[in-house]
Amino acid sequence: MTQNVGFVGLGTMGKPMALNLLKAGYQLTVFDVDGSAVESLVAEGAKAETSAKNVAENSEVIVSMLPASQHSLAAAFGPDGYISGLKNGATIIDMSTIDPDTTRQIAQGVTEAGGKMLDAPVSGSSAWATAGTLTIMVGGSKDVLDEHHSLLSCMGTNIIHCGDIGMGETVKLANNLVAGVSMVAVTEAFALGISKGADPKILFEVMSKASGNCWTLQTRCPAPDVIEDSPVNNGFAPGFMTDLMYKDLGLALSAASQEKLPLALTAIAHEQYGATSRQGFGRLDFSAVAKLLETHKHE
Repeated sequence: MTQNVGFVGLGTMGKPMALNLLKAGYQLTVFDVDGSAVESLVAEGAKAETSAKNVAENSEVIVSMLPASQHSLAAAFGPDGYISGLKNGATIIDMSTIDPDTTRQIAQGVTEAGGKMLDAPVSGSSAWATAGTLTIMVGGSKDVLDEHHSLLSCMGTNIIHCGDIGMGETVKLANNLVAGVSMVAVTEAFALGISKGADPKILFEVMSKASGNCWTLQTRCPAPDVIEDSPVNNGFAPGFMTDLMYKDLGLALSAASQEKLPLALTAIAHEQYGATSRQGFGRLDFSAVAKLLETHKHE
């Protein structure tokens, strides 16, 4: 077991992931701009540092879990970034969902500094992060993945090698494209059925047993009181925020543009999440896209 692990980024997903590393016995050094998040990890036995650079100076492996490409770039290349403090032979595991080209740029900097890198974005909600049951899509050397498989296993149960650096991010964007588009489709289906008098529980039962069945239906049914754990029953408390889905679909569209690949449905869904965010719902679960249809209904 690698004993000294650093963790940069203790948000909705990062905090429970870091806690699972502590529970597994790793000596953890953490940094986040949110001091309260750091304090909660220190209370569980982690050591706090004041920068990503200082984390790197105390770690053989540094895990980062940050919101967007610009945050990952700053954590890597900023004046207090981890590259400036990287030990020779240390490994960076970037578990953020960011642009694949940004991942490759960071990997080049890590390699030039004498380190190794994996991109390892995750799929699953904050509840899955807490349970340690995330799916982890890994890009980079298979040998480096094998070296750190036990560490990743503390955070996820499905660890899939997707290819070279950047391929973890590429596969993650494709996966989130399906989740984002299907959530809009499920929302529209329920809006149509309910507006025409259908019982939402019957809609759910039929779709669950027919060709309309999908992950977003089973975890985020937009009608209240149909499935117990759906965010709609809890004020759309986020498992995965609308702003993050908007960001991820934007990354998918950007990657598709580089290949001159038109993604019509993705573009429409991207705009729907953007509109949801502009109405003030960006920090709610991405299933809050259903609120758009509520707004139109009352216009």
